Amino acid sequence: MDIVPVPTKMLSQKLLAHISPEFRRVYEIPEEHDSVGIFTADNDDIAYLAVDDATKKTKIKVIKAETFYGGDGCSWNRYGGKIEVIFSGLKVADVKSALNYIGDYIKHQSALFCFDGDVSTAFYAQTAPRSGNYFHDVFGVPEGDAYTYLVGGPIETTYAIEKALKASKTTICKFWEPPSHANSTGVILSGSESACRSAEKAFIEALRAVHRAPMAM
Repeated sequence: MDIVPVPTKMLSQKLLAHISPEFRRVYEIPEEHDSVGIFTADNDDIAYLAVDDATKKTKIKVIKAETFYGGDGCSWNRYGGKIEVIFSGLKVADVKSALNYIGDYIKHQSALFCFDGDVSTAFYAQTAPRSGNYFHDVFGVPEGDAYTYLVGGPIETTYAIEKALKASKTTICKFWEPPSHANSTGVILSGSESACRSAEKAFIEALRAVHRAPMAM
């Protein structure tokens, strides 16, 4: 079974410069932050990693990042996608740079995949050499550690997570199971980069095995 990329993209992005006091209060923006960036994407998982990557390169703080219920098939408009991310920056230039990094990450540095072009087998498996502030603060990935982010359909992912754990010296930082916002199952594992890449590889091979023979015990 061949692994085929599934097209993913950022759907909208906006910059709010010199935010108002009321906006700052409602969203609890840090006092020292002057501006805000907002974006949506048609894949939530890639968006989470993209904004975490941006926290390693720019002076931003993630204010909100949340998957929409049901995913992009239930979005109320063409720009909603699967997720909205709101982050703040010290100044306008920081927010602009972060949006550029995020756009590049989504377009060029990561991808959703499926087997043999069948989107019903879609999965996401991505390893980052080290965590950014977002994954460290929200998911507890130890500072400086690598992590691998693994997600897919419920039964095959549950099976594949155990295979990934057995194939690597990694620790579970975050685990979710259905009914999640997008009815997926996933995990964030941390450890050395080599351990995380071993977990990622084992995860993908286990998914492939399930899709080849779903009824085999």
